Amino acid sequence: MHKSRKTAFIIGAIIFVLIGAGFLFLFIRVKNTPEITVIQTAADTNVNKGDLHVDMPIVKGWNDSGFHANQYDAKLYNNTFNNVKDWSITLKLPNNAKVNDSWNISIYENDDGTVTIINTPNQGFNDIIEPKEFITFGFILFSNSDEEITDFVVKATPEAKITDYPLYYILLAMVFINIVFVSINIAVVIKDHQYKVRTEHDRKIIIQSMKTFTNFIDAKDKYTRGHSIRVGFYTKKIAERMDFDEDELDNIYYIALLHDVGKINISDVILNKPGKLDDEERDIIKTHTTNGAQILKDFSSVPHIVEGARYHHERYDGKGYPEGLSGEQIPLVARIIGVADAFDAMNSDRCYRKAYPMEKIVKELKEGAGKQFDPEVVKVMLELIEEKVFYGIGSDDNEE
Repeated sequence: MHKSRKTAFIIGAIIFVLIGAGFLFLFIRVKNTPEITVIQTAADTNVNKGDLHVDMPIVKGWNDSGFHANQYDAKLYNNTFNNVKDWSITLKLPNNAKVNDSWNISIYENDDGTVTIINTPNQGFNDIIEPKEFITFGFILFSNSDEEITDFVVKATPEAKITDYPLYYILLAMVFINIVFVSINIAVVIKDHQYKVRTEHDRKIIIQSMKTFTNFIDAKDKYTRGHSIRVGFYTKKIAERMDFDEDELDNIYYIALLHDVGKINISDVILNKPGKLDDEERDIIKTHTTNGAQILKDFSSVPHIVEGARYHHERYDGKGYPEGLSGEQIPLVARIIGVADAFDAMNSDRCYRKAYPMEKIVKELKEGAGKQFDPEVVKVMLELIEEKVFYGIGSDDNEE
């Protein structure tokens, strides 16, 4: 998977974790919604004031057996946007007062002289107060004076819902956005995979076509059969260690496969001559570089392919051909191919000699560094030799 896609999936996973943490926070917040407590005086008659409000007027008063009695018909208002439950009202009674009759409620006396009113358990109503609604209840207070109830404390637990919090909708939006984000990335990964499959298929066709063509070229000389493929292998191995990227590695492999394409114009008689070439024959052989460049001039889809064919016989000291370039005037692809080409030539039988022993090849490369060859490229080639990275010996040389 491409690094950027992997990063995108990691980001998506992190966002999902954060969203999950957000929902967990909301659930805990809802479960642990704090109790509402309101301290109120009887004189406060604004029923819309506060989250909870008690309207407790005296609707009737009378004297009975030396006691003064007041009937309170009360309403408990829920001014919140949630249901409330487990409500209670604690009353501070006048001295020597006592609650007698009551309805829709249960009353409990406290040790401090107050009484607490709660909903009568299991009566089936008044246990829940809906938002912006109220419940009714009443009681009769007997005392030996005409004092009234002056203040009280109202408590209730809100039935909070997760949907009450704006964060809930923010998290839902984040879930939707992240699902879209991940879905797009999955679709892109699938498309990328399909593209890579097609690209790899096309790449195999290109390589197989090039190999077929190079085999045709190499077949002109029985001693160099397979030479272009081996040069491609060593060129790519050198380039890998010189930090070429994936596309550059493919390109330099293609370039190396076709570096000797110009030999197609050279007579088989000259290519296969067992003895020493005369000056004219050597000049003809040298034309394979310019011939190759001419053949490949319209092959623009592979950068530097013309340079690979034209300059792979230039020397680092400027004594090569066809233009006598030196040092870094020689394109890097040609400098790399030049070393790979020379190594395979020394490591192969030719019509006029046997392959060199590896010790002699190493010596020739070392002596040629800075003269015939780029010393940095030679250094990498020597590493490959030391590590026995050779074509056909436990290596990934079978490019398709």
